[in-house]
Amino acid sequence: MKTINALLVLSIASLLSACGGSGSGSGASSSSVSSMVESVSSQSSAVSVDASSVDASSSSLASSVADVSSSSLAISSVDMSSSSLAVSSVAMSSSSVIVISSADASSSSLATSSIVASSSSIAVSSSSIEASSSSLTSSSLIASSSSLAASSASAALYPSYNTNPIAPDMTGMESDAVQLAAKMKLGINVGNQMEATNCPQLELTQRETCWGHPKVSEAYIQLVKDRGFDAIRLPVSWDQYADQTTGKISDFWLNRVKEVVQYAVDNGLYVMVNIHWDGGWLERSFHEAAESETKKEAVKAKQKAYWEQIATHLREFDEHVMFASANEPDTSNDNESASVIASRVAVLDEYHQTFVDAVRSTGGKNAYRVLIIQAPKTDIDLATNNWFVMPSDTATGRQMAEVHFYPFSFTNQDADIVADWGTLQFFCYWGEGNHSETDTFRNSTREEEGFVDAKFAQMKTKFADQGIPVVLGEFAARPRSEEACSDYPKHLASRAYYAQYVTQASIENGMLPFFWDTGEVFERGTPAVNNQQVLDGLLIGSGKLNGSSSSSQSSSANSSSSSTEVSSTSSSSSSSASNSIVLDTSPSNWSVSNGVVKNDSATHIQFTLSASGQAAEIGLGAPINMNGSTVEVVLNFDQVFVTDRNNGNTQFFQFFALDGDWDDVGGQQWVCMQQSTPIIADQDQTFTCSGAFNDVADAAVFGFQFFATAGTVTIKSATITLAK
Repeated sequence: MKTINALLVLSIASLLSACGGSGSGSGASSSSVSSMVESVSSQSSAVSVDASSVDASSSSLASSVADVSSSSLAISSVDMSSSSLAVSSVAMSSSSVIVISSADASSSSLATSSIVASSSSIAVSSSSIEASSSSLTSSSLIASSSSLAASSASAALYPSYNTNPIAPDMTGMESDAVQLAAKMKLGINVGNQMEATNCPQLELTQRETCWGHPKVSEAYIQLVKDRGFDAIRLPVSWDQYADQTTGKISDFWLNRVKEVVQYAVDNGLYVMVNIHWDGGWLERSFHEAAESETKKEAVKAKQKAYWEQIATHLREFDEHVMFASANEPDTSNDNESASVIASRVAVLDEYHQTFVDAVRSTGGKNAYRVLIIQAPKTDIDLATNNWFVMPSDTATGRQMAEVHFYPFSFTNQDADIVADWGTLQFFCYWGEGNHSETDTFRNSTREEEGFVDAKFAQMKTKFADQGIPVVLGEFAARPRSEEACSDYPKHLASRAYYAQYVTQASIENGMLPFFWDTGEVFERGTPAVNNQQVLDGLLIGSGKLNGSSSSSQSSSANSSSSSTEVSSTSSSSSSSASNSIVLDTSPSNWSVSNGVVKNDSATHIQFTLSASGQAAEIGLGAPINMNGSTVEVVLNFDQVFVTDRNNGNTQFFQFFALDGDWDDVGGQQWVCMQQSTPIIADQDQTFTCSGAFNDVADAAVFGFQFFATAGTVTIKSATITLAK
């Protein structure tokens, strides 16, 4: 037990009384401050400090933890030398409270950050208050009429999990939010996977499979990367893996999440880790928390405990890893008053501040990590009209905002809504050129391209233009059945076009698009591409693939549906014998995509690829009816091509034909995707596509589109055998 002379307490009293009423919004008077200090020193004019760890040298005192009630003073970290006092955290109970976070005083000076005062209590938090002699300048003095809750008050519900904070480390964290955003153009969600809940019958090790997907594998993450994505959003549930008394998250789950994050980083992907729905302990708390301080503090305590653990466990990852505070914080219902919304948004702001403070407190790379802050309900209009502050942060320019986008009737409405005022029908067909001529009742009549442009422009003005990148964390359109959408090819084309348009418009407005995928685009077991048409829409929208989404998709699982812009040749390069057309494979008759290098060859077209989606094509002269035809080609690949495509275990090329007009999406078709076919370097191999073409009765161009990014291809022969 050590004692501090009462003169020190009186010195603090004089400093505090000098600031009474001087700070913004102050409700503390010099008399109330003085009486507060008197209550501190009420016993024998001395303040007692009970320290769990004391290291005193000469005239210095260091105290790690002290807890005092009534007339005692608790100092969390004190370092005294000569006449100086450094206080890291002071907490007092009874009728007065002082909390000093990061205070540094020398020669009768006291540095603090903010003072929050009520009629009988004072809290000093942290930042920039400096006092010399008997003066105190406060950057923030905020008064409340209720009893004071210190900045760490909610932490009392759980133990602190920031048990080993380390010094800030900027290694690998050089990019601020704007610079990091520039490194990402297209992201995808690993949806309905690691956030899966409500399967208590499963062992902890199996719960990520609760909603029907196999465990996330590195092969799946590699496929996502190989197909052109830069980033993944990893929705995660934590609450079911935590002890509800202590808040301790299972080591197994922390390690499993880290393993999946490592898959992404090892494959050059950026990854966003969040606390997702998680049973709603945060997302559905706002109605009660806005009315109950106890409820709000309980949520903040859990937010702090979880993020201290998550951030510490993932602290060594570089800037490829980002943290997101929440998912879709449900702050308000439609048509609620502005004051009600404001009260709940204020609660959300506190939750976000708790998140930022918890992550930053762990130090290391987390001191500079880019953090993602969710708008109320991740709603664009609420973000524009009802959300006014991002959390304060010790790291400058290291935050992004997040919104989601689901125009209701096309993307998310599952059935017609019939009411007294009429019927709100769901839509099957969306966007220019995709409306049905036969199923007109299901054509979109609102929320099409112009709506997208207007909404995203709001985000550009409010955030992107102010140096805050915006994450479009989710967007998609639900697939409907042929029974619901009778003009089914138009419905499929609408969904692909929607993916393309939203992706493109978001990028143009300073946003980062993350498509919500629950297994439709990528099947996670094999893994494999499930929906090439939507995938191509995303790639085209992001500028990673040239062309436009097609108007239809073959029912074949191997079909693809994008067009690639390559310059076509008008010269005839085929000769006809019976029903077979043998194509001339000499270099002069073939055209290739921009970026493809044609190699000198006396007999066969040979070229070297540099990007996924590049193509080679040949003009057919007079149009031919490709419907029902059989195409047989002989190709030769070098070792780079084979290695880059995992020896043929990934998609590596497909056939296409069109009527010569790239703008006429109805006159082109992409078929017979080649995958899971062993390929061997420097050997001629034959590939056949039979009966797959059914929508090109007047084909003028034929060719191949290649996937992955490198390697050399030689076309040795190509023969088209017509059905008629």
